[in-house]
Amino acid sequence: MARTESTNNLKQQVLGLHTLHDTYKRLPPTYGAFPSTNPWGTGQTWGAPAATGSLQYFLLPYIEQKNIYNNTATWSWTSSGTVVKIFTAPLDPTLPGGNLHNGNRGAISYAANAMVFKFADGGSTRIPSGIPDGTSNTIIFAEKFSECGSQQYIWGECSTPSNTPFFATDSGQLNQGNTVTGPTFIGYAWNALPQWNATSVQNCNYLTVQSMSAGGIVVGMGDGSVRIVNSGVSQTSWGFAVHPSDGAVIGNDF
Repeated sequence: MARTESTNNLKQQVLGLHTLHDTYKRLPPTYGAFPSTNPWGTGQTWGAPAATGSLQYFLLPYIEQKNIYNNTATWSWTSSGTVVKIFTAPLDPTLPGGNLHNGNRGAISYAANAMVFKFADGGSTRIPSGIPDGTSNTIIFAEKFSECGSQQYIWGECSTPSNTPFFATDSGQLNQGNTVTGPTFIGYAWNALPQWNATSVQNCNYLTVQSMSAGGIVVGMGDGSVRIVNSGVSQTSWGFAVHPSDGAVIGNDF
């Protein structure tokens, strides 16, 4: 039952993204301004809905959470006390009481593939051109502990990259945004395998994503399908499934 709920959560998120893309003809960035590339120069900065936020915030109107979207002003992290159930995995052992983390803000158990969404204000990825390997061959979202080491992941986080729920970057992407800087984020390697044996905040590696059961990690693919990837997957096959434009064929172990 819990695994089915997580599968449904991811499916709804990916399908919501496609509806969002139909509206704007591009995907939001991992975090930043959207749909404007420069809301600070157009007077949009302080009103509601927020013009700067997380990918998950901009997804809200397309997963039946438009009221939360419309009532959040300035930046998405101002959405204190707001829990979005679709962003929490029932098997996540690190979810806090009430599903609220740092600053009374909604926790999240899923991470976005930053290789797909990138960090450019206004969004830069289009479907299908921005995912040339094909949406059915590219991971969009994956399960990730809501708290990992010193990091607490918030669905509305948009100003502190270490608390933003994403995985997979390369060194070239680090220069695309004003806030993703420094050597820490080079650790989010695009081909880093999931962590299969994490059971708590203390033994969790924040630089990757986590499996929440012995059965494997649940991932949402770009076409809306959901897969369970087990610990037998090779680093090569996992990396090919994460990278949206490597032109490689994913192995049968994925």
